[in-house]
Amino acid sequence: MWQKEIEELENRKRIAYKMGGENNVNKHHEKGKMTVRERIAALADKKSFFERGILTGVARYDEEDKSKLLDVTPCPFIMGILKIEGQRVAVHGDDYTIKGASVGRLYKEKASYFAKMARSLKIPAIRLIEGAGGSIKEILEQGFTELPKGTQEGTQNQVEMMSEIPVVAASFGSAAGIAAKYLVQSHFSIMVKGSHVFVGGPPLLKWAVGQDYTKEELGGYKVHSYVSGVVDNVAEDEVDALNQIKTFLSYLPPNAWEMPKRSDQLDDPNRKEEELLTSIPKDMKKTYNIRKILRMVLDKDSIFEIGKFQGRSQITALARINGYPVGVLANDTMQMAGVFNYDVSEKFQRFIDMCDTFHIPIINFVDQPGFAIGKESELNGTIRKGVRASFSIVQSTIPISVIYLRKCFGVAGAAQTTGTNFSWQYAWPSAVWGNIPIEGGVYAAHKFEIESAKDPETYLKKLHSLYRAIQSPFRTAEKFGIEDIIDPRETRPLLCEWIEMAYAVERTNIGPKYRGMRI
Repeated sequence: MWQKEIEELENRKRIAYKMGGENNVNKHHEKGKMTVRERIAALADKKSFFERGILTGVARYDEEDKSKLLDVTPCPFIMGILKIEGQRVAVHGDDYTIKGASVGRLYKEKASYFAKMARSLKIPAIRLIEGAGGSIKEILEQGFTELPKGTQEGTQNQVEMMSEIPVVAASFGSAAGIAAKYLVQSHFSIMVKGSHVFVGGPPLLKWAVGQDYTKEELGGYKVHSYVSGVVDNVAEDEVDALNQIKTFLSYLPPNAWEMPKRSDQLDDPNRKEEELLTSIPKDMKKTYNIRKILRMVLDKDSIFEIGKFQGRSQITALARINGYPVGVLANDTMQMAGVFNYDVSEKFQRFIDMCDTFHIPIINFVDQPGFAIGKESELNGTIRKGVRASFSIVQSTIPISVIYLRKCFGVAGAAQTTGTNFSWQYAWPSAVWGNIPIEGGVYAAHKFEIESAKDPETYLKKLHSLYRAIQSPFRTAEKFGIEDIIDPRETRPLLCEWIEMAYAVERTNIGPKYRGMRI
């Protein structure tokens, strides 16, 4: 009875599956790119993707017979639900083969629905981005210009989802306007090498302010992953980007009402690495390989670094300890001695907020000499940005374990731990701390005495020896200023014990925290 309608339905689906047509798809492939549907298929468990809104598009009908469909231009916003290792995930992707995935009314409506769908189902959201934003041609079709705004419901869902579900975004080509917005409106973002992100592209920039830059100079991956911090990670190619998405989500719960899942790939909780005993040099000016220390303490092959090339004196990573997902903070002494620089601030803050939102306890490996100093530091407002970043750790409610490896000084040092929910501290015997490092502080405090001495250099050395004796971490432990000083080789077993308690505590704290997840 309904055969004709079923045939029309199948015909409309075939049109949608052809995307922008054979020629445009071929051009896309010739550039070495997957189509959006191929990207979705590569992400999904086999045959797990089901699409929503597949029939959405701009249709053209016969002038004489209004029931006769001539053609349909599909909406370039493809969305639906798939499974990744059995976990349901919402996904949307831009179809660049259809008018460069330009944004129109239908695109905006589907985008609004997508946020509502993911939020309602309480499942992670993935954005596969490749679009140049809005097109000026839309106003010719509409006959009027729209005031830039979203629907109240759509905007509210876009905001609230950041406090409720993991959101991941990857850029596979040019991303401008709303596409760039969606890229950064995420907990984790990726740029494939060769992709570009801008507020406004080179043609707009040249017209508006007379500046002439290439796409790479203006918004290439080196600009946004090494300098601006607009994106977190870089992918070598599309497959790498899709694999990073899967890896990131493997550490997170589906939503803020659930805890992260423990891996069944377990490493020996009692593993003790002898090399840890000699990892920190006696000479405080010497650097060391913190990533090697992390590999010896955390579960083997479990470290997934985020934002590696930006704010490089601060490491932020997801990892596992005894199978449990954890957030990892660590100072890299090979980069500016590990100082808290202005470019560290937002990276530090966003990472802590993300871990707090999704109930991921943090382990912080501290060797923090303080805020960066100097003219560049002052021009970039390091103290304002750094103090604001320190609020994130104070406001967090997740369990935090701090391992003091070596230095911890001043305001930046104070930003490394919090007294809230289940904070746990250990120090290695190599640890030193205080309001200011001895090397600079002694001279500032005793300048007159030193310069008046018969032998200023000898007198300065004598003062250094006196202060270093008092600075011993054992003196702090005597006054219960630090709970425990440990053999570095015991770090992993102690953390494996701590994480069991940390997860038990955080399970009583599940649900959205609604304090404004930063993007």
